[in-house]
Parts: sequence; C-alpha cells; structure tokens
Amino acid sequence: MSTPALVMPRPATPALAMFVALLTGATCIGFSGVFMRLADVGPAAGGFWRMLFALPVLALWTALEQRKAVSGAVRPGALIPIALAGLTFAIDVVLYNAALGHTTIANASLLGNLSPVAVVLGGWLLLGEKPTQRILGALALALGGALMLVLPKFIGAPSAASPGGLFGDMLATGAAFSYAGYILAVRRARERADAGRIGLISSALCAVFCLAAALALGETIIPASLQGWLAVIALGLVSHALGQGLITLSLGSYGASAASLVMVWPALVSVLAAWAIFGEQPSPAQAFGGVAILAAVLLVRRG
Repeated sequence: MSTPALVMPRPATPALAMFVALLTGATCIGFSGVFMRLADVGPAAGGFWRMLFALPVLALWTALEQRKAVSGAVRPGALIPIALAGLTFAIDVVLYNAALGHTTIANASLLGNLSPVAVVLGGWLLLGEKPTQRILGALALALGGALMLVLPKFIGAPSAASPGGLFGDMLATGAAFSYAGYILAVRRARERADAGRIGLISSALCAVFCLAAALALGETIIPASLQGWLAVIALGLVSHALGQGLITLSLGSYGASAASLVMVWPALVSVLAAWAIFGEQPSPAQAFGGVAILAAVLLVRRG
C-alpha cells in the first residue's frame, strides 16, 4: 500500500518574495543558451559540467536546510519523483543543448519553454490542480506570444532574423516535453522533501546520465579554452545552482501550472541576450511576442 502524500500547505496568493525568486531563477536560466553557445564541449557534456559545478552550492544549501528543518530527512515516497526529476531534466538539458547547434538561441529557447501546455494538462490530470480561468487566459497569451516569436521562420524562406532547421526545432520541442515532466516531478517531490535536497539528488543523478550520454556519443567532454571553462562554470553556478535552485524553492508556493507559465520568461531573456551578444536581431513580430509573454507573467503574478 502506498504512503499517503504529506501535502505542504500552499497560500492562495504566493508571497511577493516567492514571485521574485521564481522570476529571478527563470532569468538566470534564460542565459543558459548563451553560455552553452560559448562552451566548446558537446551537448551532453555541457549538461554534465552544468550539474557538476552546481553540486557544491546545492550541497551547501542542503546542509543549511538540515540545520533549520524539523524533519531533516526525505520523507517516504520522495525518492521516486526526485529520480524522475533528475532523469527528465537530463533529457531536457541534452536535447536543448543539441538544438542550439541546429537553430537559433531564440527558437531553441522558445520551443524548449513551451512546457506550459504539457504541465497544465499534467498538473490537472496527475496532480488534480485544475487551472483557473486566469491561468488558462495567461496560457493562451503566452502561447500566442510564442507563436509570434517563431512566426517569421514559417512564412517564406529563412532570413537572418529567422534561421534554423526543423531538426533543431524538433529537439527543442522534445526538451519542452521533458521539462514539463521535470516540473511535475519536482512539484510532487516538494510535498515530501526540502528544495535543496531535491536539487542536490536530482542534479547528481542528472550529471551521471549526462556523462554516460557524452561518453556513449563520443562527445568532446573537456573544454579546450578559458572561454569554454568559464562558460561551463557559468552554466553550473548561474543557470543551474541559482536558476533551478530558485525555481525549485518557489515551486513550494506555486502550483505546477502557474510556475510553468512564468518559465516562458527565459525565452524572452534568451532573445535579448542573443541579440546583444550574437547579433540575432528579433523581428517586429518576435518583439510583439515578447511583450505578450511579459503580460502573461503579470497575469500569473495576479493569479
């Protein structure tokens, strides 16, 4: 017989601090495409270094949580969702990093962040989190903004503003579904374990999976330049330890569907960063889509 879930109470309106944490974490994740583009390692190897450099920070976080926690341990039923979180996030990272080699950062980031569709449905069917009318409206607005960001690519021949291949887009879409599984797994795990411990265990499992994949695919694993090392370090400390750490923390206050909508924010951050660093200038349609995404984030804050 399965152990009953130890549900943590969630306030009707999450505190402003949790919203700021959610948005800050999403912003840090938005730079992951830039860091990976600057790294000189393979997609799975990039995921391995991202996890490896984040582990010391996550271990410190876990130690601090243990000093303050009442239970101080992973409660029954937490290990399975934590393991699933590690596996699904590893798949997400590998697919997203691979997509960067076949399409633009903007397209890869956008399509990789279309997980709200799957998360809203999964949270409804699996977790019993029926979305409110406001959340559904925000979802429609976010997806409309996403469509505007990629629309130039699908009308006529690819241009400087909308290059990229179908294969890269397919990889990024696969990453989106994998990340949806990660969000749902973490949301379930947060009912039974502290955020730091979830991040530490799932990241360690993710690192093992990514290293195994890199070795099996014959990828370049060791960075060959100072830029490459700085890039993979930033992946670990900024995008994962800080970014995913804050996301994991905030999921204790937000439902899966609402949190996943805010995760569309990294796509806008990626578009602006790619424009500033790599000259991937967005079209007017893409800029309008970014505004729609911002509006969706505000709706989530109010919802």
